[in-house]
Amino acid sequence: MFLNGLVIFAQQPGSNKAILFDKQRADSIKVLVAGAPDDTLKVTRLIAISWLTVDAEKDRDQYAFAALTIAEKLHFTRGIAEAYEVIGSNYQLERDYTNAVKYLKLAIDESEKLPSPNQDFYPALLNAYFYLGDYPNAMETISREMKLAEATNDRSRIAHCNNILGYIYFRQENFIEAEKYYNNYINSAKELNDSLMLAHALGEIADVYTREKKYDQAIGVLFNSIQICNAVLQHPEKYHYIAWAPQYKAKALYRIGRTYKLSGDLQHALQYSLNAIRNESHNPGYDTAAFYINAGDVYKEMKDLKKAIEYIHHGFVLSVEMHHRENTRDAAEYLSQTYASLNQYDSAFYYYQLFTGLKDSIVNNETKMKITGIQGQYDIAKKDKEIARQQQIRNILVGSFIFLLILLLLLYNGYRLKQKNKYQQEYNRQQNELFNAIVSTQDQERKRIAQDIHDSLGSVLSAAKLKLSSLEDSKKIFSADQNEKYQATLDLLDEASTELRNISHNIMPATLSKLGLVAALQNLIGKISMHSGIQISFTAYDFEGRIEEGAEISIYRIILELINNIVKHAAAGKVTIQLIKYPAYINLTVEDNGRGFNYNKVLEEKRGIGLGNILSRVEYLKGTIDIDSSPGKGTTVIIDIPYQL
Repeated sequence: MFLNGLVIFAQQPGSNKAILFDKQRADSIKVLVAGAPDDTLKVTRLIAISWLTVDAEKDRDQYAFAALTIAEKLHFTRGIAEAYEVIGSNYQLERDYTNAVKYLKLAIDESEKLPSPNQDFYPALLNAYFYLGDYPNAMETISREMKLAEATNDRSRIAHCNNILGYIYFRQENFIEAEKYYNNYINSAKELNDSLMLAHALGEIADVYTREKKYDQAIGVLFNSIQICNAVLQHPEKYHYIAWAPQYKAKALYRIGRTYKLSGDLQHALQYSLNAIRNESHNPGYDTAAFYINAGDVYKEMKDLKKAIEYIHHGFVLSVEMHHRENTRDAAEYLSQTYASLNQYDSAFYYYQLFTGLKDSIVNNETKMKITGIQGQYDIAKKDKEIARQQQIRNILVGSFIFLLILLLLLYNGYRLKQKNKYQQEYNRQQNELFNAIVSTQDQERKRIAQDIHDSLGSVLSAAKLKLSSLEDSKKIFSADQNEKYQATLDLLDEASTELRNISHNIMPATLSKLGLVAALQNLIGKISMHSGIQISFTAYDFEGRIEEGAEISIYRIILELINNIVKHAAAGKVTIQLIKYPAYINLTVEDNGRGFNYNKVLEEKRGIGLGNILSRVEYLKGTIDIDSSPGKGTTVIIDIPYQL
């Protein structure tokens, strides 16, 4: 998309890549490239030419692919990544988002091989996914960017990632998660003291409030966003990225208009929707299209159908030109409904077909009802040319009855499904609570029994040995047989004490209570390695402090169960255990080179109590588990457990 001569690949300040085409500068670099040897400098210059050239797309691609060829020959990873990026960006300029995704993904894959990956590659790929409406792959991309941002503690980019995560969850109608990430975004904006970021974040969370029908709350934060934008525009010398202020202001006006529309206040909805269009000169094209589509929808609700078609169609044309699927889908839906209200059923059906080809897989009942009605009206209009008026009326009545019957069946089935899901959720909740109580009770009882054995029985054995040892001075009057029995008794007491400590440790390791999880695991792994002959490598990161006792016990039991399974069944020679504590979760990875097993078959046949215990404990900790195993190829178990510092 283009904005004042710039190519903008992302909406978020601080994360966009802006390229100004400059033919004169490109020509000067071409002189340097001509006849130059194939080295890394030539790769860099060819990439610069591709960014700067104003020639046809094929010329940009010519220099980019030439850079890629040389970079691959030189194994110049950074050059390969940047060549892929410029090729993908060229496809994005041509609105060929499928090929844009292909090359931008390759750019990121190559960049992540470098010690310091280029974080500016991610927004361009995300932008392409959003044009395509491909949210699963967008989620995978933003997760990679978030991991990189957290590793470098880049607070501005972490804020950007929270914004994108909120947007993806919002588009999937998971408003609880969307609100959580948008609140993270708002908090980051405040911590960074970034007024424009805060204005943008308030606009994003307003969408959640609107969908949750918290209209007053949505309008309140939107006016706050506008107030911030006005302050920036009045004092531009105090702020960075002031060019974003008009865009955020216009977007907030549009959102206010949309919120008023949904609340039923059509007069205010029209006022703010048109005001957004008057302020839209600084906005990217897809925002402009959304403004016109929304204003047209307001006119439709006000029954001004001529104006409705004028505005919606303008937004529709803009959306088609830029291949924006969601705006095109929305405009097609509104045009279908408007033409149906005008009894122009040919046009209504045309846009209805276009809408159904673009709509998301999840469509609510209200939308289904409207579209089914339009299709029924189209069928009626077609038959009007073939049959008499009386037959037409009868068909309308029959069609309406069938439609009503189908609608009632859909509503009933929806109600049954909702109730079934409700009962299932309640059952799962009760089962989880029961398991939590059992596990907690078992762990506390293990701890109590271990302590009692150690303190009570251990003290008795120590006292018995002390009493028996008091006869040491009398040994000289013992016969040889008595001396032998005396020494055997002392040895038995020592053996009983050792066995007692082993039993107590197996029930609940003292090291776990006193020194913590890492020390207990090191002790456990040392003993198992010594007795089993298996080479076990264990590393732990960022566990300087203790975590909650229940979590320590559960993680210890999970690792113990995994090691027991390896010793009993895997016939492995090497085992690698890695434990990492991140700010939000704990990661556990256990990998062995044993015989492996068919994980799906084990689950289907419900075999393996140990595996069942592991899955139950992970579920108890609200974690996730991924088991990668197949016969003859070893086993890798990855567990992530949520954790708050």
